[in-house]
Amino acid sequence: MNWKNEYQLLDLEEDKVIGFTCKKCGLYYAQTVKELLTHYNSQTYPAELEKNMQCKKWGCNGPLRIEINQQHLIEAFQGGLP
Repeated sequence: MNWKNEYQLLDLEEDKVIGFTCKKCGLYYAQTVKELLTHYNSQTYPAELEKNMQCKKWGCNGPLRIEINQQHLIEAFQGGLP
């Protein structure tokens, strides 16, 4: 099991950002859990969102891939050689 089948939307922090990438055209957009809760049931699993949602781009309607954006894990290399 992965996080998409293990956690429901209500289990995630409201300020957590979830990214959506279209598998067909590559369009990327992000929404917070709080924004998703205004449109979906709080007991919805992210796997269900991934299965039912489609790309927002006009005329594409491709399937989406969901990911949790973890900005605190993305760090640039700050060092150098002496």
